[in-house]
Amino acid sequence: MTVGIQLALVPVLLHYWGAERYGVWLLLSAIPTYLTFADFGFTMAAKNVMTIKVAGGDRSGALVTYQSIFMLLNAVVTGILIVLLLGLPAIRIDAFFSLVSVTEATAKIVLFLLATNVLLTQYLLLLASGLRCIGKPTEEVAWGASARLMEGVVTAAAAAFGGDIVAAAVAIVANRLTFNLATWARLRVLERWLVLGRQHASLDEARRLFHPSLSFMLVSIGQALTIQGPVLILGAIGTPVQVVIFSTARTLARLGTSAINMINFAFTPEYSRLFGIGKLQQFAKLARLHLWATLGLSVLYIAALSLTGQWIIALWTSGKVSVDQTFFVVLLLAVAAEMIWSAGLMPLASINRHVALSRAFSGLSLVGLGFCYFAGQHYGSLVAIAAPLMGLHVLMVIITGLQLLSFSRLIELRVNE
Repeated sequence: MTVGIQLALVPVLLHYWGAERYGVWLLLSAIPTYLTFADFGFTMAAKNVMTIKVAGGDRSGALVTYQSIFMLLNAVVTGILIVLLLGLPAIRIDAFFSLVSVTEATAKIVLFLLATNVLLTQYLLLLASGLRCIGKPTEEVAWGASARLMEGVVTAAAAAFGGDIVAAAVAIVANRLTFNLATWARLRVLERWLVLGRQHASLDEARRLFHPSLSFMLVSIGQALTIQGPVLILGAIGTPVQVVIFSTARTLARLGTSAINMINFAFTPEYSRLFGIGKLQQFAKLARLHLWATLGLSVLYIAALSLTGQWIIALWTSGKVSVDQTFFVVLLLAVAAEMIWSAGLMPLASINRHVALSRAFSGLSLVGLGFCYFAGQHYGSLVAIAAPLMGLHVLMVIITGLQLLSFSRLIELRVNE
């Protein structure tokens, strides 16, 4: 669903909105991405903890985690909404980005609505924790993918029926609310003991999850910086048309990441379950299978898109977007490296042992984004923007490999004992 929507929206929105307005939409969509770590990573940590607890027969402990994160999320979301309501009127978006024909007021409304959608998504992630811990990871993925599908559909429909970017943003928020309520209702039917509320919420539980949660937040920050950061840099030093070119090429190149994420989703709950019941040898075997599969797919992916990428983009956009081959290959290599190290991260992240890697990634992302900015200013080419991203992800492959090697040795020691 994610791949299909990414492919379909580009030609549709280019057709109905034109390159300049679509470029502004991409810029405004990029900014709220940084709110994906608004819950400080607590919903991601909760998935792992709840799955491990339920696998071990501790339903009451899972409920404490569930309600503790829910109350924390309420506080954070309320605080961010207040900041947005008070802060947006005080800033000038057109002082930072070229809005072309879009008014300042329209840009602010869209930005607030898209930020609200990101915050509402955090609740869907919490509900997904409930689905995963009760042994329904397929439903977790299905609800998330369906919500993403309908988000794309309502966006395209808003544009096709003459709606502007505000209408599209309103439709996206309405869609998210609908799916949140539907997922909550489904979870209540499946397991009535897993109820949202504050009766079992515990501040101590939230504190216990702080470090692994903060590490998930750092991963989210790193992803936001590396995915949307270059778009914002181009918005500041380039043109909306350059934003469209980069975003279109990035969307195609990152289809491989979407495929690997699909595999990661399938493996992650199983890692948590195996660890929760103490089957460490099976855990290690699954990790090896996961990594080798990713390596093979990455090689095939680079080879295929290196040969066909320009032709696909020309066909996909009806010739409206043309991408330089050198830039596209560099972008592909960056994505392939990300595919490999993200697969290596999953065994560690699924049991909240990812702290060192998350710190390394967030730090390198800041450095890499700085290089993107200065290289873009100095050379003025898209290759200069993409090359630091490739270097960043190659370094992460090395660091992740070393962490996995260290962890595998620890598993061997525990098994021998």
